[in-house]
Amino acid sequence: MANDNKDDYAAFVKAAADAKKQGKVLFIPAGDYTLSKILTVDGIVMKGAGQDQTTLTSTDPENGSIDLKGSGVEIRDFKHVYKTSAGRGNGANEKNSITVRSAMNFVIDHVYVSKSSAAGIMVTYAASRGTVSNSIVENTGADGIHMTNSSSYITVENNVVRGVGDDCIAVVSYKDGDDKPVSNITIRGNDVGYGSNARGISVVGGTDVLIENNKVADTMMAGIYISVEGSYNSQDVDRVTVNNNTVNHTGIQEPQNHPNVLIYASQGTIDNVVFNNNTITNGAHRGIGVWGDATIKNVTFKGNTLINVNGAATTFKNGIIKLVDNIGF
Repeated sequence: MANDNKDDYAAFVKAAADAKKQGKVLFIPAGDYTLSKILTVDGIVMKGAGQDQTTLTSTDPENGSIDLKGSGVEIRDFKHVYKTSAGRGNGANEKNSITVRSAMNFVIDHVYVSKSSAAGIMVTYAASRGTVSNSIVENTGADGIHMTNSSSYITVENNVVRGVGDDCIAVVSYKDGDDKPVSNITIRGNDVGYGSNARGISVVGGTDVLIENNKVADTMMAGIYISVEGSYNSQDVDRVTVNNNTVNHTGIQEPQNHPNVLIYASQGTIDNVVFNNNTITNGAHRGIGVWGDATIKNVTFKGNTLINVNGAATTFKNGIIKLVDNIGF
């Protein structure tokens, strides 16, 4: 029953099992519901009455994730919040708002997540062929939307990510056992930043990533960040295309003084990075940087507009840089 402040976890578990057995949609009517434990949604469609109508509140800040598993799993049209949050600590997935665990052909659409102790939406354990769309992620302890651990063929589009504890949207590939690089990722049409504590959109190890038509503003670190990091032992970067984005007033935090756009390698190799027709304005400290002592190969900037009022417009310290028809470089 909604709105009675009692734990609804057992009822949700039973309803999810019945929906899977009968091949039906699990519909959650309007109202507020309480979950005391991690809820697993396995191979079914779970749908609320709307982001502003159906609210699921997790009461245990250490074990409140909604976990997606199986093939064809979908969640839609509800809000998930934590009643209280704990410290980020080790960033355990149990403290995320939503965790996609090896699911295939999954959909997260029109979901509003807030106040998780770790990530807002975590896509991990080789999850594949999924979409995160039309959702709102805010007030998280870690990244807003994070893709890692061999995940592939993921589209993240038309989301709003604001006030998160780390990067807004991140592709991260660690050198961890047999993990493959996160690959074939599309990040399109998102609006991110607005007081977030780290980068706007980042690729820290990964291949075949398309970043296009996004808005990034008011992040503490770089608006767009492409990197191989020694401190996190990340994998190489290859084939990243960045088209038609706007990046405004990022890199606010001192003393790091990140540029609006930063390409950085402290280990490994970055290659085949292309920026086309982006508008990069009002950097808090500088415009575009290509930095680091590791291997940076081909980086192309074509048709971009850079309007820089603070610090150097460009600091190209490494790499094979090709400049074509840019303004303000």
